[in-house]
Amino acid sequence: MPIFNFFSTVQIVQKSYTLTANSGDNTCRLQRYDLQMLEGWYKHQMDIRENKSAPRSNLVVILQDLESFAPDVLQNFITICSEYRLRIPIVFIIGIATSTEILHQSLSKSTLGLLRIEKFWLQQSEAWFNRVIETVFIDTPHTIKFGARPYKFMLDHFYLYDFSIGAVKSSLKYALMHCFYGSSLSIFLPLLGRSRPDTLKKLQEMRKRKLITQDHINTLRMQASFKTYIESICDTEPSKALRLVTDDDFFTTAAMADFLCGIETYRQKFKFGLDLIQVLQGQFSAFSTLRKSKRMLLLQSLETRDGLVGGDSTHSEVTRWLVSLVRKVEPDALESLLDALEGLMESNPDYKQRCMTVVDGESRYKISMWKERLAKRLEGMSLPDMEEKRSTETSKKVHAEAIAHMKRKGTEVSKLAMEISDWIHYIFYECLQSYTQVPMHELVYYVQSKLHEKSFSAQPRASVQTALTNSKHYLDCQCCQGGQDQLLPSEPDSCILYKLYLECGRMINLYDWFVAFGCIIEREKSPADNPLNENEVQARFIRSVAELQFLGFIKPTQRKTDHVMRLTWSNI
Repeated sequence: MPIFNFFSTVQIVQKSYTLTANSGDNTCRLQRYDLQMLEGWYKHQMDIRENKSAPRSNLVVILQDLESFAPDVLQNFITICSEYRLRIPIVFIIGIATSTEILHQSLSKSTLGLLRIEKFWLQQSEAWFNRVIETVFIDTPHTIKFGARPYKFMLDHFYLYDFSIGAVKSSLKYALMHCFYGSSLSIFLPLLGRSRPDTLKKLQEMRKRKLITQDHINTLRMQASFKTYIESICDTEPSKALRLVTDDDFFTTAAMADFLCGIETYRQKFKFGLDLIQVLQGQFSAFSTLRKSKRMLLLQSLETRDGLVGGDSTHSEVTRWLVSLVRKVEPDALESLLDALEGLMESNPDYKQRCMTVVDGESRYKISMWKERLAKRLEGMSLPDMEEKRSTETSKKVHAEAIAHMKRKGTEVSKLAMEISDWIHYIFYECLQSYTQVPMHELVYYVQSKLHEKSFSAQPRASVQTALTNSKHYLDCQCCQGGQDQLLPSEPDSCILYKLYLECGRMINLYDWFVAFGCIIEREKSPADNPLNENEVQARFIRSVAELQFLGFIKPTQRKTDHVMRLTWSNI
């Protein structure tokens, strides 16, 4: 419980700080849960801080789950803390899962009078989860990224099980541990996000200090993306391909610097493409049913081989839908769309540096030019009065010319919309490619899903069968050292009965099962004054049968009253 964790913290404080008596050098012998220890530590921390004139910092005590506390203990704890409020500015953060009424039901009126209660609400776990996804997998260049299967597993585990951010954090920590401890190529991860000269200098130092060994070089050349890259340049740049395969110094310095910078460039482009999708989806709010969040767009990009622009596949539906809507946009909405695009280009300085090459270095100029052209085209777009007040030939000619002018202006606006949609389609094609097309993407993308799923997925059947067939795996006793196929009388009754169960067919005769069970139990060493009798064997047999039925291995049947039906066949 959090209170005991709080007292454990006080015990740690006691080891690092010694509270002395006012008179003499004798040390005060206080209990580890005495708040005088906390008071002395707090004063010591305030004395050693650099800014003496700053106000005192609050000491925050977090009670994560109010419903799990005993009301008496909580009331006494708050009362004791209130006695120290002038010496220690204590602030409580109390987590309530139901409603604030539980606070008034758990605490007395006198205890509530000691608190100054202020309510606040945390964001929902889904909002936190989206922030974690965007920060770790889209915005941050220095961390590993998940492949399709680990990423989908994390999404499914979050939305289908517990909505737990703690489980997501544990999943990310496990992936980092597995990457850095299980892969020798993890030494290149800290180099991500740097400029090419800085990356090249660091690689040269690592090569000089022999941190990059021949095993690293061989492992890098064995990556599938590197083989694909070599095959793609064999016809166009054969000398470079040969040098990458034969020259270790060039490969580990200049070439690896290009590969690492290429991975970062891809991340920046992909982030720009996702932000562009979000801006366009915000412009067409009437089609909210087709909108997708960044986490789902990322999942679609990871699952398909061509990213979000993969030919005629369903994964490119979002981009094709947005491009088609831009082509059909009205002139009034086209102006707001250009303003949104200009705001996107101004929002992130990285887009100006890295993504200008994606838009031919003229994106800002193009957007400004499109806005000027749109403003000119919208002039005189008002529809002339269709009512003919005069029927003279001159008036009819003026009226016809006005209609032709309106149609011509509308056609030019449509051409402008087509030009903008083509530009957006070009950005989508350049930015939203699959990560598998990036050389050396294996350095960043974590795809070891089997071990990850095994570590975070519950496997109750495997655990139960392991416990029943190999009890020493969990009990760690010296009397059950036999193999899984041996029947030892020292094992638990359920284990003995389950091993006999594995030798039976679809229908199990209870009497034969009981006789076989009794033969094993009789070999058990019993004290001379308390020998094993038939009633005890029968009682232990009935209890073990009930346990196996509860675990789902057998069930009663109406075909034969003295039989049970076997429900499982494979042995994991």
